[in-house]
Amino acid sequence: MISDDADVRASFTFYAEDTKALRRLTLALRDRGLDLQRTDVFRLLLDVTPELEMMAHATLRLREEAKSPSSDETVDERFTVRLQGAWLKKLDRVVDDLARKDVDAERTFVARSLVHADHDIPALARQATKFSAAHPDRRFRAAKAK
Repeated sequence: MISDDADVRASFTFYAEDTKALRRLTLALRDRGLDLQRTDVFRLLLDVTPELEMMAHATLRLREEAKSPSSDETVDERFTVRLQGAWLKKLDRVVDDLARKDVDAERTFVARSLVHADHDIPALARQATKFSAAHPDRRFRAAKAK
């Protein structure tokens, strides 16, 4: 069993439209003066989005993809990121709740749906500032010293 605070490497299958959506969201936050990488934005989304909202985004994404199936289903990348165990557990609970409603979705799909969701950028920027302070990037020595 993964502890909530444990760092776990997780990979997600991203299609070209997913990569573009994450890039647009990252740039929107950078335009607000935040020094964020796309992995930071992805972790932010997993942290601040409540499970019920994740379910709603996944359901809306399923409907959208059913209306207009993508003509290009080529995998663009395997997006690999370090996540806290609690965030993976949150994703898994959402997947389980969707399965209870006879909706087949995987962890990757739920995560991808967050990237495509219509976010309130000013509110997300405020959350990003708090998130960055609470979860410093451990790759840098200054963050490791804290």
